Amino acid sequence: MFSKINLSVLVIVAFVVSFMHTAKPVDAKTFRIGHHRAVMGSVGAVANRMGYFDKTFGKGNYTVKQFPQGKLMRQAILANSLDVGGAADRAFLSAISKKAKVKGIFNANYWCKSNKLLTSPKSSIKTLKDLKGKKLGIGKATGSYFTLRTFILPKYGMSTKDFTTVNMNTDTRMSALKTGIVQMIGLNNPQAAIAIERGFARTVETYCRYANNLWIMMANSRTLSSDRAGVVKYVRGYIKGMKLHRDNNEKFARVYHTHLTSKGGKVSFSVVKASVNDIDFGLYPSETDYKWFDYMGKVLLKLKKAKRIVDLRSEGMDLSVTKEAAKAEGYK
Repeated sequence: MFSKINLSVLVIVAFVVSFMHTAKPVDAKTFRIGHHRAVMGSVGAVANRMGYFDKTFGKGNYTVKQFPQGKLMRQAILANSLDVGGAADRAFLSAISKKAKVKGIFNANYWCKSNKLLTSPKSSIKTLKDLKGKKLGIGKATGSYFTLRTFILPKYGMSTKDFTTVNMNTDTRMSALKTGIVQMIGLNNPQAAIAIERGFARTVETYCRYANNLWIMMANSRTLSSDRAGVVKYVRGYIKGMKLHRDNNEKFARVYHTHLTSKGGKVSFSVVKASVNDIDFGLYPSETDYKWFDYMGKVLLKLKKAKRIVDLRSEGMDLSVTKEAAKAEGYK
């Protein structure tokens, strides 16, 4: 007959053996994915909801977090609390110029068509020039505002001194325009498309004539060193999402619509479809993209937003993980 002590020991041993078989190894790390809540992050959101990351990582081996700004994802990567995330070209290039522990791994999308300056349908404002003496609601710490004041306003012979900039979160800009607190707002899809569909706003300008807006996916340099295979798995899941956008745009929009409504957003399917059709994909930066970065780098240096000029053709990007993932997925 076993004593009570021997029985307790057996129970503990059995528990430990069971735990060893079911728990992750001590050195295993959950891969941390970030995506933007605006349309620039739609592919990541869809890939997650479609279970593409389950296929590449396995369930429970990754987490997905939504961010309101690319700059916040960049900061999370630099703080080593995120493995991959996206940011606008300006925020990315600024970090690379400072030799931050981050690498660009692919060009997620071009989003200039989704970047809109809006006013009320009843407003007398016809062009950006009519903003003089009025108020603009926008996020001052965003790539949208940087592009506006650096590349767009000079084309109109204007500067930020010609109007009052009201620093606002995305969620408050539409109501501020409706109530007349501001006379123009800067907004991205799908929020911009929602405002237009509901009759609250009309488009004055998009950014395409003035800037080659790129959304760059970044990887934590420390993760690239310690878990390069994990980064490849992430890119494979992302490419599956890009394939769905290319091959079955209707389903992609449906899945993204489900994602947005699950987050509490009241948005029609037609708005979502218009939003996802406003982004274009390149995956690998083109020579036009590199030239845009060359130009932007000089501007950032002049504005003291960059430490040095960076040629992304030779540093700051690690396209090898994307090439490996694309080959595995048969993506061209």
